Amino acid sequence: MDRLAPPPAVPGARTSPFGPSTPPTGPTSLRSLQKRRLGDVLVDAGVLTAQQLDDVLAHQQRATGPRKRLGELLVELRLTDERALAGALASQLGLRAVDLSRTVPAPDVVRLLPQAVAERSRILVIDRTAAGLVVAVADPTNVLALDDVKLHTGASGLVVVVSPESQIRDHLARAWSLGGVGSDGAGVSTLVEDDALFADAGPESGGAPTADGAAEDESTPIVRLVNKILGDAVKLGASDIHVETQRTELRVRYRIDGVLRDVMTTSRRAAGTVVSRLKIMSGLDIAERRVPQDGRARITVGGTPVDCRVSTLPALHGEKVVIRLLSRGEDISPLDSLGFAPDQLASFRRSLSVSQGLVLITGPTGSGKTNTLYSALAEILTPEKNIITLEDPVEVQLPGITQVQVNVKAGMTFQAGLRSVLRQDPDIVLVGEVRDAETAELALKASLTGHLVLTTLHTNSAVAALTRLVDMGAQPFLVASSLTASIAQRLVRKPCPTCAEAYWPSDELVALLELTPADLHGATPRRGAGCPDCGGTGYRGRTAVYEVLVVDAAMRQGLVRDASEASIGAAAAAQGMVSLRGSALAKAARGETTYEEALRIT
Repeated sequence: MDRLAPPPAVPGARTSPFGPSTPPTGPTSLRSLQKRRLGDVLVDAGVLTAQQLDDVLAHQQRATGPRKRLGELLVELRLTDERALAGALASQLGLRAVDLSRTVPAPDVVRLLPQAVAERSRILVIDRTAAGLVVAVADPTNVLALDDVKLHTGASGLVVVVSPESQIRDHLARAWSLGGVGSDGAGVSTLVEDDALFADAGPESGGAPTADGAAEDESTPIVRLVNKILGDAVKLGASDIHVETQRTELRVRYRIDGVLRDVMTTSRRAAGTVVSRLKIMSGLDIAERRVPQDGRARITVGGTPVDCRVSTLPALHGEKVVIRLLSRGEDISPLDSLGFAPDQLASFRRSLSVSQGLVLITGPTGSGKTNTLYSALAEILTPEKNIITLEDPVEVQLPGITQVQVNVKAGMTFQAGLRSVLRQDPDIVLVGEVRDAETAELALKASLTGHLVLTTLHTNSAVAALTRLVDMGAQPFLVASSLTASIAQRLVRKPCPTCAEAYWPSDELVALLELTPADLHGATPRRGAGCPDCGGTGYRGRTAVYEVLVVDAAMRQGLVRDASEASIGAAAAAQGMVSLRGSALAKAARGETTYEEALRIT
């Protein structure tokens, strides 16, 4: 068996609360553990009293259903917690306790132990040294399980460390997330190389499904591989999946929290069949590889259906497929959870409460505009209101409203669709995007004739949205009389709650943000050190930062007099509007994002 590289170090990793994260290098004598029982060790460590141990053991005997381990039962009964349990066991037995949230064991190393054995014994292989395997266990007194490890891996010796059981379970799940598609623990590469589907694969096509439909058989490796790629993307909270055919390999990446991450590469021979499988799922033509195609699919992960938008693009070495995982109507976040400051949220809600007017949401692609719009629609949706949307494409399906898909080939453009929508007696109209002067004028006029119109525009700021409408040919007086609010937004990453710690921004960063030390007075910034939960990035999840411009009477007068961006910007500043950077810096000061993120997005 080839020597495997040690697991990668986590940037900025800290010393574990259990002690140094580097495990001991000497082999552990299993005989030294053999005479101790877990309960006795915990009593000696002072974690339990003898009476408490007797009570817990009696409870364990009385319990119905699957028998729970003693450690699991102690945590469930709140007699201790996992970290204290691991620390006490390690101290009593002369072992090292390791916090696995501060280390990232290589999946190939973890998979040295068969999946069934690892999950049954709750043992994680975290490293491979000259002395043998380094294994993390929650119950080091379980010598039979440790013997199983030696039997199945052929290791000459074991170095045993103690870790919380939940962390061990999480690492085991991750290790087989993409590496173990087969039930026997075979990795993706093995499945692909052994799959008979590629026997006749040509150099250009990268393989194709067999004529008898083998690619659709749920038992085939390619179907299992595709299902695993899609399922893991949903579980990790990815927004997009990129399946890219390279010259020598097939690469898969997920966009998580706005940043692409490599998750796997496999044989180039699998490319054509994987792409064909994705096309079949989304109703596309598998024989057509020369032109782009768009389709939709619905997958089920953990019993929950997830809608996908699939786009293919012919490239030099084969087709690239991008899958957008769409939000469902019941997953729409409430407005007060999106990231608005209290005064910004109050202003936005006032603009939504009027019976007529135009509300603009502006920002680049991927800044969360659609989510904000649908959160707004979900809040104001009532049986008394007729809400119609006109989108290209419809990304979120919200029950209780009428959603219309733009179809340019059939003549259903934004302009034609908006004219028809206005004849449907709407109270609220959502126009997916204002792309030209005619759509802008129709939206403005609709907002003057008794409709509340919500739409998006691609500009860098709330102020620039007003001038963009004028530049597109709309009359300044029409914009001034119809526009109610303009809202710009961006998405910033949040520090990972598992590994976040206090930090202080560098002097160079402070200078780039045009701040002074006085501006940081009272700030409590936090930044993630990097852990398995966040993939070593230090960030997990995103929140939005907003710039809310309310068009009041003074702003309308100024817009008619001078529609330049400088003039409107000065009026907005006088009104007290908080800029995007100001909103991001306020979140960074509270530890809700980092100063690095504030600089990146503004």
